[in-house]
Amino acid sequence: MTTKALQRNRFYPRKLMEVRHWQAEQVYHRRARELVTQLGLGTGVLCGLDVTLTGTGTLEIGCGVGVDGCGRIVVVPGDIEVDPRRLTDACGRPSGETADDGGVTVWLCFHECGTDLVPLPPELCNDEVSCIASMTREAYAVLVTRDPAPPVGLPPEVCEALFHPDRAAGEEEDQESLHALLDRLDPRNCAPGPVCIPLAAVEFGGYGGTTLDTGVRTVIRSNRNLLDLILCLADRVDNCCDKAPSARPPRLTALWPWPDPGGAGLRALAAEHRLEVGFDRDMAEQGLDDPEPWLGVWLLGPRLARRLPVTRASGGLGYVTTPTGGDAAAFAFEVEPKVIRDSTVIVVMARATASGPIRAAGPDQLALDAELAATGLSIDQRAKLWAMAADGTNVASLGAFAKHAVQGPPPWLPSGDGTAGGELHVVYRPAGTVRLPPQLLDVWPPGGSTLDQSTPESADLWQRFLKRPRLEIVVSRALAAAAVAGPKPWLRMWHATPDGDRLYALREVELAASEEETLGDDTVRLTFPLRADIEWFRQNEMLVQLRSTPPVAPGSPVGLRDPLVLLDADVAGTRLDSQTLFTIWSGGAFPEGLPTLQATSTQGRALYDGVEGGLAHWGFRVLRPDQV
Repeated sequence: MTTKALQRNRFYPRKLMEVRHWQAEQVYHRRARELVTQLGLGTGVLCGLDVTLTGTGTLEIGCGVGVDGCGRIVVVPGDIEVDPRRLTDACGRPSGETADDGGVTVWLCFHECGTDLVPLPPELCNDEVSCIASMTREAYAVLVTRDPAPPVGLPPEVCEALFHPDRAAGEEEDQESLHALLDRLDPRNCAPGPVCIPLAAVEFGGYGGTTLDTGVRTVIRSNRNLLDLILCLADRVDNCCDKAPSARPPRLTALWPWPDPGGAGLRALAAEHRLEVGFDRDMAEQGLDDPEPWLGVWLLGPRLARRLPVTRASGGLGYVTTPTGGDAAAFAFEVEPKVIRDSTVIVVMARATASGPIRAAGPDQLALDAELAATGLSIDQRAKLWAMAADGTNVASLGAFAKHAVQGPPPWLPSGDGTAGGELHVVYRPAGTVRLPPQLLDVWPPGGSTLDQSTPESADLWQRFLKRPRLEIVVSRALAAAAVAGPKPWLRMWHATPDGDRLYALREVELAASEEETLGDDTVRLTFPLRADIEWFRQNEMLVQLRSTPPVAPGSPVGLRDPLVLLDADVAGTRLDSQTLFTIWSGGAFPEGLPTLQATSTQGRALYDGVEGGLAHWGFRVLRPDQV
């Protein structure tokens, strides 16, 4: 492709500047920047633009910045929601077609919009005044199409030629240089890349339902990132070259049944009395044939605690596939069906020390890296369970451990922390026997909002807030009475005045005791009125922090009913870092001011992460009534 030469204005005295000259002035600088961006950076994501699949099947695209194939910067200022089943035209408008099977690609495109309309005086005999846009907003459009995304990275044949073993073994003078080889196999050209930026691919149907693949995107790393990666690689070169690949401890990569909150794993264990386990390395047969020292199965319930005998099972694997270069085994345990009742939970644990007893079959004989903690059992409780005889004898006094064997953080695979040895513990429970911690579902005023009269929606927020200044949160279930009556130990608000890119005069706004309103599905709205009037300035920024962190005290935001655990609240709605937020919480002074919050929207996003406790912070802006 031939690239057009750049052309710019040449000025001389009394030159008449017409519209075309001003446009040429803009085009020159824009095209020069876009050309360098296109050829130097390429197409991809500069920051943000994370894509997640929601529970309703839609996609949430986070705010961020990207570069399209023509070198144009595409800015998405806020989070957006997209239905991947509704195909669009080239402008991002619904085309009327839907995708119920197969796959689609979600693209981000540069899109210009005229704005700031002004009257255009009539020309000649025309006496009608028309309107014309006096500004151009560089916006974006989101496309959903059937077109596949281009491949990411170098073509496979280029990588194979560059890193073929024959190159390392050949004589240097007989070899083509890497630079010359790369230029020949993948020559650079001036053609632009895809006009739009691929963000994600979505597949519909199949065993797994709707699946999301963000591997189709290219993330453009900064020079700082690339330098850090090079330095990291340099630090590890000796280790990578001196150690064989097998020097890594074996890890557990597959487990059947899988411990799930719906109770399917417990039902499968109760029906088949069988475990299947996969490893990423070949394992020594001694450990697999004698699992009792390192693998255990326990039944826990009211006045029930039995460690069941576990043996290696014969027959083929029905649920776990042996990984390439790895190993897999099945294990059986003996139990009478009548012993497993509705109140029974099953705990499975595996443990190893640096010396074994379950280890790899290679020369290094490294022990299993089993680290995976997914129950609420303490070290002492697990030690008492391991001390039980594996003969099915009931130790009723340990049955109380069942209430502690709650599902902790969601289990993950592969196991391990990178060192030989460790302990794995997971629990299989009936569906519905464990309640989630209370969760933060919504906040008002919404994070990232501006309370003014620029739109009907923001005007409504502005009027409702100024008529009765307050803070509202919605939680999934009721909180303890002490937390509701006194929010200061866990929920606080601050008022500050922006000046440029800094905030000054930060002061805490005291919140009164909450007013509770029970909504549908046990959710509760907590309304915290402001105790004192606020002196509103021309512009005002409000910061809110919700700290649901240990130690648990009488005023902590724990659930009113079991489980009495901390409120699950996790959202980073401002750009302030953790230490700055804690300093604000502790009453620290900021004589040089704070950075403006740059608050992001809390609407349409999860404000919890599935684990009890956490830190949530968000902000919103309020304009003084005489300034809107």
